[in-house]
Amino acid sequence: MKIGIVSHIVLDSIQDRSGAVHKKLGGPPCYCGLTARRFGFEVELVTRVGKNFPEASRQLLTNNKIAIRDNHTVDAATTEFFLDYSRGEESRAMVLNSKCLPVVINDIKGLGVDCWLVSPVTDEVPFEVLKAVKNDGGRKKFVMLDPQGYMRFFGEDGRVGLKDRLELDLQGISAVKVDPIELAALTGGESGLRGMQALQEMGIEFVVYTEPYTIHLLHKKVHYWVKLGRVDAPDSTGAGDILDAAFCCAYIKEKDPLWALCFGAGALRAALETKSTGLDKIPSWSKIEQSASYYYGTVEFKQL
Repeated sequence: MKIGIVSHIVLDSIQDRSGAVHKKLGGPPCYCGLTARRFGFEVELVTRVGKNFPEASRQLLTNNKIAIRDNHTVDAATTEFFLDYSRGEESRAMVLNSKCLPVVINDIKGLGVDCWLVSPVTDEVPFEVLKAVKNDGGRKKFVMLDPQGYMRFFGEDGRVGLKDRLELDLQGISAVKVDPIELAALTGGESGLRGMQALQEMGIEFVVYTEPYTIHLLHKKVHYWVKLGRVDAPDSTGAGDILDAAFCCAYIKEKDPLWALCFGAGALRAALETKSTGLDKIPSWSKIEQSASYYYGTVEFKQL
């Protein structure tokens, strides 16, 4: 199986609660890509990095069989964020230090993937590229979207803000993962189950909705949810990307939405339990499988 991931690789500077700053490789191509490798998937990236991209980071990805190809490198700075967790997870501040060039339609052609995962971090995936991905669909005709980057706007100082309204053409998207702010922005202010149903009415088959310590899935006429429990992790950067990739890969492999939810929740929980920062939190396959199996026995559901 092969997954195509459309997003910018990111160089993250993460300030933890002690005030220490850690330089980390990040972005959905890394978090999603390494998680997909745990599921045994090949990974094709549609991304951009600058000529300042560290050779050690390139080698780390190469060692995990994720290639940075010649057309990925451009004459611009690699996208870089500063993430401040010094006041805790709920008070995270995010600043864009540099932004690389966007991807283009030609980048997605001829990759021969089974499914797509689109997860912009800024505006690097133009709407015409998203449309081209939807039209392609991959061999399994499965496209998952995390709209995080489409939600963001940036002040003159690079500080990240969030839009309160987001208009996206969701036709052709198989699955979407949203938090409460993204759900409200996409549905004109709806929340909870009603918001999930509003997305379903827009043509989304799998609506994954995350709120603190609970992950929901709406599929057809069944609402599933898994309670994660609190984990006091020092850094949650990339946690949503890990969930995205685990859900996507598990569904493509198993064709079972319930197992896909449990693997998504399991991968997320296992990542946070590492108590590690950056890509070091990517859990092993055994930890993902163990956690997913536990959640399979605790998942709740309601027929609508």
